[in-house]
Amino acid sequence: MADTNLETSEKEMIEASQEVDKKVLDDAVKFINEKANETLYKGSIEIGEYILEKFFEGKSELASSKNPKKHQSFYKLCERDDLIVHPNQLGLMVRVASQEQYFIEKKIDTKALSYTHKASLVKMDNDVKKTNMIKKCIKEEWTTRQLEEAIKQHLKGLPSTQSPSLIRTTKKYMNKIDGVLNAVKDTGFDFDADAISKMTPEKRKILKKNLTDLHKKALNGMDKSKDISDDCDKALKELADIEAKIKKNPVKPGRPPKKK
Repeated sequence: MADTNLETSEKEMIEASQEVDKKVLDDAVKFINEKANETLYKGSIEIGEYILEKFFEGKSELASSKNPKKHQSFYKLCERDDLIVHPNQLGLMVRVASQEQYFIEKKIDTKALSYTHKASLVKMDNDVKKTNMIKKCIKEEWTTRQLEEAIKQHLKGLPSTQSPSLIRTTKKYMNKIDGVLNAVKDTGFDFDADAISKMTPEKRKILKKNLTDLHKKALNGMDKSKDISDDCDKALKELADIEAKIKKNPVKPGRPPKKK
């Protein structure tokens, strides 16, 4: 009986020890995560604000502009090999910093939002829907994952970007095709029989394949491609004649005989 009580007591002590250890671990994880997030948040905000000021004159509209000329210096910064922050992360920091200006203008108190919340919010346009989303997020104490899901549903409900005009698209492709055809229309496939005969069999094989492929593509083309098709057909026949002559009179290895 005494042995049984001893075993029970030891078991309880072990369980209590495990509970204490788990609480210590939970507290440690919480403390470390909070401090890490504070450091990350502070550093990310400072970096974003610095870039916004130094590279975009402190103007959020300049940072969000799609004009590549306005981003040249920032692109050069991102190309630096000694930069330890990934360019994508750097771009996110700038967008978050730009977004802060919107919060200030609209007098939105975002103290309850973490950096990851704000990073998710940059996906939305700065408008009343974004403001309402922030207010709801704060009121209902959403996690970043819950906010991400709400933003995803919001973006899914937006009207899709209008597809480009079919007339403009077809014209664009026709111009490209005409450009290619015009580039080669004056190019003939005149063969130098002597030069072809000196080619290695492998090179003649590659030439034949290229001509055959081009011939097929030209046959499926339009208008001016008929000229290319005819040139390919003629070139293939000439190549066949040259190969037949080479088989009949193969080139012997060694130096050519001296001219008398």
